[in-house]
Amino acid sequence: MNKKYKRIIDNKMKWQGDTDTEKKVIRINRKKSKKKSSVIDTITHEELHAKHPNMHEKTVYKKTKKLLKTMSAEKKHKLYSRYNWR
Repeated sequence: MNKKYKRIIDNKMKWQGDTDTEKKVIRINRKKSKKKSSVIDTITHEELHAKHPNMHEKTVYKKTKKLLKTMSAEKKHKLYSRYNWR
């Protein structure tokens, strides 16, 4: 990601997450996920969209699943902290 993205918690949005590559904004809806563990899936997915804006949705989905299997607790914590998770 060449320009830093603004990361927003938006619990009113329709989806679990959204990445606007033109505006450089990633939005996450925490209320759509019942458990903290499922939010990391959405965060990882949207971060991949930001990093690879031309990657096909199916590929992002598969890559997200693969990354989550090997992601350390420290890396997860780092991702949560980008969204001011408490």
